[in-house]
Amino acid sequence: MENEYGSEWQSYTVEIMKTLHGYKDPTYDEELGCIELETREDDQKKILRVMVDEDYNSNPIYVNDIDDTLDSLKDEDVDQFLLLGKRITSASRRIMKENEQIDYLTPKTSPHYRISELVYAIQNKTMDLCKIKCGKIPREEADCEGLKDGDYNCQIRRISDDSTFHAEMNWDSVLHEDFKKLVELEKHLG
Repeated sequence: MENEYGSEWQSYTVEIMKTLHGYKDPTYDEELGCIELETREDDQKKILRVMVDEDYNSNPIYVNDIDDTLDSLKDEDVDQFLLLGKRITSASRRIMKENEQIDYLTPKTSPHYRISELVYAIQNKTMDLCKIKCGKIPREEADCEGLKDGDYNCQIRRISDDSTFHAEMNWDSVLHEDFKKLVELEKHLG
């Protein structure tokens, strides 16, 4: 997976957050050292800050990042910030505990997604890819030409069908891999 958001972990986390929560419009803020994405959920404006350096390598979450985020809360009409970094300092974590409008994710504190959330993300990504590849989303199984006489001629269809089995077996780690494969396919199709 290409590391467009600092690291493979951050790229994957951003992709699944975009799919599940609608984060969009990434912008690089050179002064703050982050890529910001925005969404509206439950009538709240939320910002996802991906901490990176000037070469787009993953950065830790430092106290000055928390201070800048607190300043942004005062200056902007934002209800919640979520910071993604390769790690967080203990001082940053202490400051963050005092403000419930700021939260963080690191590889050690990655969110746990329910099987239903992973299936939803895979279905959405599959529909997007069908639209890109075939120009339409199949309305029923027979409309999809990715499976003919039991043979797959479409990787999107194969991953989608495999993920159904993986969900039935409650294999969440394999579902994460299915989603990653779809993200990789999207990069090659787009």
